[in-house]
Formats: sequence, structure tokens, C-alpha cells
Amino acid sequence: MVEGATGFDITSAMLDPMVSSISSNAVPLTTAGVAIMAILVGVSLIPRIIYKFI
Repeated sequence: MVEGATGFDITSAMLDPMVSSISSNAVPLTTAGVAIMAILVGVSLIPRIIYKFI
């Protein structure tokens, strides 16, 4: 520890806003993430399926 430096304690009160914002945004972010993944998979699979029938 550096001389003259003071310690810094992290309390649960400091983390409460961050935890609540993550919890409130978890469902929309998960939904958007799954939708983006589905679009990427669809874009890569559709040409393969079309070329099999051509």
C-alpha cells in the first residue's frame, strides 16, 4: 500500500444501483441478443438451403 493512501470500502449500498439496472435490463437485452443470433444463423443457412434445391 502506498504511504498516505487510504483504503476504499465497497458497500452494498454502492452496488445497489448497478444491480438494479442490470436486473431491469436483463430481459430486453436477452431478447435482443437471441433475435440478433437468429438473424445471423438465418442469413447463413438460407443460401445453403436455396443452393441445395437449385
